[in-house]
Amino acid sequence: MAKRSSGKKSPSTARNIIEGLFSQLGIADKIEQHRVWLIWKECVGPQIAAQASPLRIRDNILEVRVSHPVWMQQLQLLKPRLLERLNAELGDTPLKDMFFRRGKPAQQEIKTTEKIILPELDASELQEIDQLVAAINDDETRQAMRDFFTRQRQLDNARDKLS
Repeated sequence: MAKRSSGKKSPSTARNIIEGLFSQLGIADKIEQHRVWLIWKECVGPQIAAQASPLRIRDNILEVRVSHPVWMQQLQLLKPRLLERLNAELGDTPLKDMFFRRGKPAQQEIKTTEKIILPELDASELQEIDQLVAAINDDETRQAMRDFFTRQRQLDNARDKLS
């Protein structure tokens, strides 16, 4: 019996395909530079990362948002060392410079294991939602909209209690 060829080329990972596409579009270097958001905390350390975060990259210059003028001065003094660390990680797509701007740094994503309990709606709120969705003919769509409006009202009520 003859072997059947699957006709497949060598396997490519999604990363290789995407990198190839970026190269064809001429944006591979820019995409590589934007890894700075992923490596920032590792390169600058947790103390600096808590006070400063990358904002944007323009013409190979990284703009960094910094929490306080004292930190801006300190980072200005540390700039050569920080650029060296970042560029060592970025490899073939180095940054030319860093520019510090006063502002609130972007907060790192906070992961919580705590489940948020939404308040129950009273009968009048449920009745109001039912009136809103009553004109929808399709049962499935009506139920989906009822669930959506219910959850939104619960979130609004929870927000109101916090403020």
